Amino acid sequence: MAALVCRRENNAGGWSLWGHIELILGEDQVTVSRITCGFRFAVELMFAARLMANKARSIADGDKFERLAFVTAAVILACSFLEAGLNEFIFLNATSKESPLSDAQKAVIEAIRSEGLRPRGQHTLQLFNMMLRISKKEPFRKNEEPYRATDAVRNLRNLLVHPKPGYITTFSDDPNEDLSQQQPIAKQLRDYLDLDRSATFPRDILTSKCATWAVRSCESFFREFVKRSGVSPGFLTDGRL
Repeated sequence: MAALVCRRENNAGGWSLWGHIELILGEDQVTVSRITCGFRFAVELMFAARLMANKARSIADGDKFERLAFVTAAVILACSFLEAGLNEFIFLNATSKESPLSDAQKAVIEAIRSEGLRPRGQHTLQLFNMMLRISKKEPFRKNEEPYRATDAVRNLRNLLVHPKPGYITTFSDDPNEDLSQQQPIAKQLRDYLDLDRSATFPRDILTSKCATWAVRSCESFFREFVKRSGVSPGFLTDGRL
């Protein structure tokens, strides 16, 4: 008997499956010995974030607790999509044979992946910029879009994932008092969500509008990263399903 390994990769429909099947070849039969396949999350998380944003819009004036659940999920999933997209760039796409990166650039990224050399203390958006610098591409500027909006989504996500209780003034009889200045997140999101002077977190921020904005901001950031890096993620990034 002899063992035969068959490898197959399929990118149809945005799903990327890679791996191999080990076959045992007998005199009159072939037996499957082992099947190994890969898995990935970015495209699934992108769809899930969109679904949560759509759900939040569908009940914009409905039950506030149900809406809060969908908005929170949309924000967290949108950020998870970015992290998954970054990891798939490092582990799969950047070093694939289809990648336009040079052998030297692939070797650096491979070393970061295999040796766990990611700089500690850097968040996901900073790591995206590091990948662009390694690829000799223009990095994002922190005070410009789409980085600025996506960083605001990241900060909002951190407040939701690591919640802390507190006190906030939600009413004042002083017409000149700007309540939205009490919290950094309210100030950061004021222009993006068209918040008024009485807006506070979480009451006026976790809305269906916020969910849609968060998902679109993260998708816009990733789409621009793909454009700059020139490396295909294996799925559409132009907003189509």
